[in-house]
Amino acid sequence: MNNILCRLGSVSATSGIYRNFSVSATNYASYSCKLLVVGGGSAGCTMAAKFARKLKKDSVVVLEPSSDHYYQPLWTLVGAGVTPVSATRRDARGVLPSSAKWLQDSAESIDPKNNVVKTTSGDVINYEYLIVAVGLVNDYGKVPGLKEALKDKSSGVSTIYSHEYCEKTWSDIKNFKGGDAVFTYPDTPIKCPGAPQKIAYMADSYFTKSNVRSKSNITYNTCLPVIFGVKKYADALMKVIARKNIHVNYKTVLKEIKFDKKEAVFFNTEDKTKLTTLPYDLLHVTPPMKTPDFLQNSKDMTDECGFLTVDKYTLQHTKYSNIYGLGDCTNTPNSKTAAAIAKQSYVVEQNLLQTMKASPPARRYDGYGACPLVTSYGTCVLAEFIYDGVPRETLPFDQAQESTLAYYMKRDLFPFLYWNFMLKGYYNGPEFMGITGNYLKLFKSNVRELCSRKASCKNEFRCKLLVVGGGTGGCSVAWRFSRKLNDKDIIVLEPNTEHYYQPLFSLVAAGIKQFPQSHKPIKSVLPRNVLWLKDQVDDFDPCNNVVHTGCGFKVRYEYIVVAVGLKNDYEQILGLKEALNDPISRVSTIYSPEYCQKCWCCIQNFKGGHAIFTFPKQAGKCSGAAQKIMYLAHDYWRQKNVITSTNITYNTAGDAIFGVPKYAAALTKIAFNKNIVVNFTQELIEVTKRSAIFLDSKGQTIALPYNFLHITPPMSPPVCLMRCEELTNEAGYLDVDRHTLQHRRYNNVYGIGDCISSPNSKTAAAVANQSRIVELNLWNTMYGKEPTAKYYGYAACPMLTSFKTGILAEFLYDKKICETFPFDQSKERRLIYLINKDILPYIYWNKLIKGRWNGPSVIRKIINPLGR
Repeated sequence: MNNILCRLGSVSATSGIYRNFSVSATNYASYSCKLLVVGGGSAGCTMAAKFARKLKKDSVVVLEPSSDHYYQPLWTLVGAGVTPVSATRRDARGVLPSSAKWLQDSAESIDPKNNVVKTTSGDVINYEYLIVAVGLVNDYGKVPGLKEALKDKSSGVSTIYSHEYCEKTWSDIKNFKGGDAVFTYPDTPIKCPGAPQKIAYMADSYFTKSNVRSKSNITYNTCLPVIFGVKKYADALMKVIARKNIHVNYKTVLKEIKFDKKEAVFFNTEDKTKLTTLPYDLLHVTPPMKTPDFLQNSKDMTDECGFLTVDKYTLQHTKYSNIYGLGDCTNTPNSKTAAAIAKQSYVVEQNLLQTMKASPPARRYDGYGACPLVTSYGTCVLAEFIYDGVPRETLPFDQAQESTLAYYMKRDLFPFLYWNFMLKGYYNGPEFMGITGNYLKLFKSNVRELCSRKASCKNEFRCKLLVVGGGTGGCSVAWRFSRKLNDKDIIVLEPNTEHYYQPLFSLVAAGIKQFPQSHKPIKSVLPRNVLWLKDQVDDFDPCNNVVHTGCGFKVRYEYIVVAVGLKNDYEQILGLKEALNDPISRVSTIYSPEYCQKCWCCIQNFKGGHAIFTFPKQAGKCSGAAQKIMYLAHDYWRQKNVITSTNITYNTAGDAIFGVPKYAAALTKIAFNKNIVVNFTQELIEVTKRSAIFLDSKGQTIALPYNFLHITPPMSPPVCLMRCEELTNEAGYLDVDRHTLQHRRYNNVYGIGDCISSPNSKTAAAVANQSRIVELNLWNTMYGKEPTAKYYGYAACPMLTSFKTGILAEFLYDKKICETFPFDQSKERRLIYLINKDILPYIYWNKLIKGRWNGPSVIRKIINPLGR
């Protein structure tokens, strides 16, 4: 047996790691290495990368149980809905250095006298040098009721301090309708100590945007005697607190959660018997934290609180010279942040190399830490400091002032540095990167564009033409003028990163097309010589030619095209949003990229019963789509032999099935032949789990049971447009001349698409024609001429009536027919189906949004010159 052990062990000894194998019933392993790194988080991964380049292959062993690696500083923005939690995750194997040995296990105990670590699996690791970087763990059990409340989806309790629950924070914030919102800070050391107030600021901003802030009370309960540990930034944050009207209770700690009563119990740190009970509708908890149990049990290595005792400057253990520590698990009195780890990693690297040479450690850690305190969706206070609360700032301006640049650094630059430099051992903090400008050159996102436009100081942009909206109309206009104006003369303001061809949602919901075919990245569809600001309008100021954005910018323009489209008003129908978000409900809509795939699932899973399709009074884009999906669903159910056990009802709030009499007659006949019951003046007002409740023209309510419910939601212009009375009509639409599309009051303002007041049908075909009119007339306006081109209300609606046929409605203002083909387009034809399925998507992606499609007028003159 001993011979077997020796021979097997000696095979790997030359590579730096030695492993023994046991042939006993319990198969424990023994490893030997030069450097053992306990922990594979930010600190452990960084140190492994640094030493894997300096030592022989497999000389470095990383002990880390998790297969997931998270960039935790971004969880604040996950909780605020800025980014999904999936964007913060990588596979541990992908971020750990390949030349290091990864043992997917946890430490059970450390024997520093014998240089041995035992794992929870029973394996033994012998080391020459040890780096402890195990971070902190959430101590949920210290607060009775906390863990149970976090697991309960309806409790209103969440935390951004866990990948399991940070998206629950966003859900709670998004669904908050007013009341008491409480945020807490515990009486233990925590990682990222600024995050508890960051999420409170973001919640305030979202509540303001969603118009519930006036009905809300926000309370921030902290164990600390001050809002922040560095006075300079504390003073700035107190102004934020005052502006946002957040009530702060100092020296106040969460003791218990009674989530069945929605009550939180707090105690005062000066008198723990003094208890206060606060009701809440939303409760964000920063949980108490502690070091892992094995470290807590290593009494000769830790202080009384279980933190690894190291020299605050050299980071070498105070008792064992071959042990170093960094990150959140050490007892250094610095702020526990990722920025601190970056600086500490360099100190540990240099000092451990000296220790390996039997020389004393010379490098000193000065306590550097940084905390980007986001204060809204677009502003941030970038706190940087060293021991004793001394500010140590990097950028050439006062970082205590709220800055848009700092926000984008937090959102875009820091994650880039983390994944591409820090975890690979190449980033040691900002002082190692020379001039500040050099560290803005490391990535190609908004920060770079902001700096190139000199917006970082003034938070201001200037352009000749501002296009508000990057949808169909905005893209088309941007392309048209990109060929006429100079580079960077055009700014496109659009918050979304994806561009959708929305008419394809009907085909996605019917299983004819795949969802990825309906969208492309916004960068790929905008012209390269325009500046895209990933932001949205907060307020229009047409008197001063200024737009204020949600991120705090001012955009000054000479001319502006407004193309913001319409938004779905789910809230107008009680229970609708909840039903759409419920994956097992039978409620869906094709009018959103979020739900059109759900519609296809509902159609496939339908086994017969009552299927209801609705159309609202406050209709919007592509009004024919509500019927398209109904006819396609009918045909699918016919093919699956469930149509005989199915009743289909089409309830519309209007008094006709379609707005143009010719096509309304054809569609009435089609619905009749398919045994579809059409009810007029029926407005959907509420959705329950079993019934759809309608209001008729007499004010009476009707409840219809359903097994399938497709809803066309009410629609309206975005809030930013509706509240600018100088630009809009009474209904909130941009008030333009119906022919020239120029604003009635401001001649440097034009509109296009669904958001304008022109009485045409809101379709992509209308936008194609409108974009040409706007191009001609705005060009004239730029040269001091009157707009002469006229839009006559052209719109088109290809109505699919089965998986093989369709009709093509084309018309102008006043319901005047304007057909392209020399045959009756109200008749069902195979050609129309193929045009809708294949030709129109091709025209859209390759012609329309690139400003090279003005509609079919030229084709019409060739193939149908007599208008037959």
